[in-house]
Amino acid sequence: MKIAVHAKMLSEAVLNGMGWYAFNLLKAIAVVDARNTYDLYSSAPLVHVIEAPNFTERITGRPRLWTNIALPFALAREPHDAVFVPHEKLPPLVKGRKVITVYDLHTLGEYFRSPISITAKLHFLKAITLTIKKADAVIAISEATRRSVVEITGVDPAKVHVTPLGYDRGVYYPRPEAEVEAVKSRHGIRKKYFINTSSLLWYRKNLPRLVRAYADSAARKDARLVITGMRGEDYDNVARAIAKAGLDDDVILTGYVPLEDMPRLLSGAVALVFPSLHEGFGLPIVEAFACGCPVITSNVSSMPEVAGDAGRLVDPHSESAIASAMDAVAEDAGAREAMIKKGLERAALFSWEKTARRTVEVFEGR
Repeated sequence: MKIAVHAKMLSEAVLNGMGWYAFNLLKAIAVVDARNTYDLYSSAPLVHVIEAPNFTERITGRPRLWTNIALPFALAREPHDAVFVPHEKLPPLVKGRKVITVYDLHTLGEYFRSPISITAKLHFLKAITLTIKKADAVIAISEATRRSVVEITGVDPAKVHVTPLGYDRGVYYPRPEAEVEAVKSRHGIRKKYFINTSSLLWYRKNLPRLVRAYADSAARKDARLVITGMRGEDYDNVARAIAKAGLDDDVILTGYVPLEDMPRLLSGAVALVFPSLHEGFGLPIVEAFACGCPVITSNVSSMPEVAGDAGRLVDPHSESAIASAMDAVAEDAGAREAMIKKGLERAALFSWEKTARRTVEVFEGR
């Protein structure tokens, strides 16, 4: 098969969550699939390059309205057997088998009550009313996302395929104490710490509630709370929660953390505390497991599916439940060691190779 890939996100210097998904998935496909050929379309040269003999960059230029104008013209000149778009958009008038990836769907009411931008809400509305229905195959990154897609859009369940995410095993593994101490020093962490590894301080990460739970925990006296991630739409609420609780010296907002620092921070943490309100998958859970970091996460959405019995599940709306879980993990060394062991075993179930093989099957209609 000749497969076209919407790869514009790989031309960006700093990848977001969807960019990392596309990059890691395509790298793994390049290893497991030598049978099909892949044309990676972008408006600018790729910063994150896939090196394989059956992968070719197709740079079209004309970045303005690229998905709706430049890309369809390019695909019309050179038809493909399949077109893969690793998000919930499809170029118009595209021929061939159309495959998209859906990461996360709320109900329509939940989404429009959320404090995200009008542009994001309109994108969501288009995704559920048009794009998902027009696609020949939909890749969902979890069973929870698959259920949401079917329930919200009413599409045939047979066209929605679950391909759980993998993690980079060359990056996420337990790191020695010397590496942990060096990265702690760089980020101004001088005590034990809990960590939340959000990439963006977004409302569904539930961070103001996490801050208030930490303020009420007994573990606060011995451990800091470290929250990673760039400023997002919930940043002001997080900052207000920190100030109101008098936690300016106890909560560390690192901002963007380089990829090489993340496994070291996870390896040194008391636990990852990830009480999100909704996740399409929750990759930080697997990354923490792989680094030997215990996980406290939510009992809703995809998080129980990903954590299995290796994580401690809590009601994300209950500050007391979050605080109690933090105290339990911090105080019981034996339970913490058992969580670390189970987490490492759980992480071994996830790999980008598995994700890639299943994705190629979806491309091929199997």
